[in-house]
Amino acid sequence: MGKIELTEQDEIMIESAYQDWPDPEPVKASLLPVEQLPPDILPDPLRGWITDVSHRMQIKADIVAAGAMVSVGAVIGSGCGIRPKKKDSWMVTPNLWGAAVSDPGTLKTPALQEAIGPIMKMESEAKARFDDEATYHEAEREAFKAQKEGIKSQMQAAAKGKGGTDIDSLKMQLMELQEPEEPNWIRYKTNDATIEKMAELLERNPRGILLFRDELTGLLSSWDKEGREADRAFYLEAWNGYGSITTDRIGRGTVHVNNLCVSILGGIQPAKLLSYLYQATSALDNDGLIQRMQMMVYPDKPGKWELVDEEPDALAKDRAFNAIKTIADMDFTGQGATDSDIPYFHFNSEGQEVFYQWLQELQDKLQVDENPVILEHLAKYRSLMPSIALIDHIINIADGQQGGPVPVQSVERAAAWCDYLESHARRIYGLVGNVGQRSAVELSKKLKSKKLQNGFALRDVYRNGWYLLNSKDSVRKACDELEELDWLKSYISGEGKTRTVYLINPKIYNISRGQ
Repeated sequence: MGKIELTEQDEIMIESAYQDWPDPEPVKASLLPVEQLPPDILPDPLRGWITDVSHRMQIKADIVAAGAMVSVGAVIGSGCGIRPKKKDSWMVTPNLWGAAVSDPGTLKTPALQEAIGPIMKMESEAKARFDDEATYHEAEREAFKAQKEGIKSQMQAAAKGKGGTDIDSLKMQLMELQEPEEPNWIRYKTNDATIEKMAELLERNPRGILLFRDELTGLLSSWDKEGREADRAFYLEAWNGYGSITTDRIGRGTVHVNNLCVSILGGIQPAKLLSYLYQATSALDNDGLIQRMQMMVYPDKPGKWELVDEEPDALAKDRAFNAIKTIADMDFTGQGATDSDIPYFHFNSEGQEVFYQWLQELQDKLQVDENPVILEHLAKYRSLMPSIALIDHIINIADGQQGGPVPVQSVERAAAWCDYLESHARRIYGLVGNVGQRSAVELSKKLKSKKLQNGFALRDVYRNGWYLLNSKDSVRKACDELEELDWLKSYISGEGKTRTVYLINPKIYNISRGQ
């Protein structure tokens, strides 16, 4: 409906003549459909554990599954890679970024915590080992200092012609004295780190590390802060998994990282993701950040909730955890990888043909004239597909299967993963197009609960900072949607300096004429 100028008498007439209002239409925010997670694309050692967690938490398995795949990729890191072509030197490391897109209250954080459970356990065990080694190291260091001081005392005596040892012999003893090496605290995960500290962690953990955040918004927004411009570039480069970096800092000295490999995983609300999606669709601001979130899922809400209070499937959990722990110590060349700076696998002959066919189909898809940001996202599936195939293969090896080239079964599962993830990517990027609908849904809730009075203005809404209604533009879009659905009528209020205000259809409250 268009905006009309009314007199005060007209306003009174409109407000009182509720019978002239048409029946309001339903307010819906349509999301693009997504493919349901096919259980058979999950690696065998993880399937029972993931489905058990999903059942007991009464959630969709998507978030746990995506988080688990990112976690396994982080444990492999730059420990090995895959050369997807038979002869070409193109190398892919299975380093993945993932995000669980979900509304508040949908248990995305507990689901992600379950997904990184194996890494958390490995972190705890590594910390306990480090503490034991640190205690022993402290004793060794004190012994070293005592020996060093003893030799120096003998040297002083020898210089004065005392003692039975010549000074040259003492010099040799001092030179041969080895200071005990500090124990290395093996790390698999961090929640926050400056890029300088991250470089130190990577120097000590050359396979890489997982950066996990319950809410990715805090991490992403920190990269936009003044003085931290370099952080964003650092992590964009770390996505490849095989770059290098050298940092020089006063007090820290020089730190060189051969394999710059950082996996990222976390949750984010759709409304908070929108600004980054808008950035991705802007030719000037797009740097490919969101497109790197290849393991990004936005599942449907679960159906009817049922109370489930069961013991976890201990056998399935132990199988998954033990396989992932085995990967952490795996000698990849001993499992058939070609020895190199980063050991690498190939597909077997049957898997190679399936990959070539899939790659040709992907290239054909990228020639279609559609949203450029979707095409850019799908273009990164060139590395996603072989990464997932390698992860599937490695975790099956850790579970007891034979090593060697990546088999066709892993390649086919990886191709199915890409189809599944593409549907989620399209839903997520589609949020940019239906923001008005989603805002209208939220505004309709406020209207039904009488949080707004008849004759409200845009400012009366956005000053509250409500979800999806915290800006003038988002509120205007919501009001426009609700006008189309006969929930609201707008008119120009005042003379001279006017403003647009909105009348509320009384029928939304189901009020009868006699009330």
